[in-house]
Amino acid sequence: MRYFLIPIAVILLNCSSKKNFVLPKTWTKGLTITLYEGGGMNYESTNVFISADSCNYVKMENGKDDSKRFVLSAKELNELLQKLHAFNVDDIETSPTELVHDKETNRLCIIAKPQPDYCIETGATITVKKKYQEDFYGAWKYLLKLAMDKSKQGD
Repeated sequence: MRYFLIPIAVILLNCSSKKNFVLPKTWTKGLTITLYEGGGMNYESTNVFISADSCNYVKMENGKDDSKRFVLSAKELNELLQKLHAFNVDDIETSPTELVHDKETNRLCIIAKPQPDYCIETGATITVKKKYQEDFYGAWKYLLKLAMDKSKQGD
């Protein structure tokens, strides 16, 4: 039993708790933000990838990907970070919930090494705590709209 608990403890320690992640004030080369929306009853998903030198918006519907690349300037990246600070993204907390079948997942991840990866999600077995939902969905929708608008500019 003891040997079974050790890997679980290692996994839990490698996941970022809400208290040890600090959202950077300015954009650094290794900073990456990802968004995901998918699952549930619909055969579709949305993926967004934002970094200093590459951004991508991918919409999958009925198994077909529509991928669009876009670029954000250093000023836009820092404005994006300021907006995430306004939404208190690094304070958002989640909690487990009873299984909800066919529930869509919304995930926002921030990779800012050397910190542990920081992901906030709501889905079939986890939810954003009620007092943080406005900030989570505000940040999530802001990033999605930014990616959609910027990816359309290349059309």
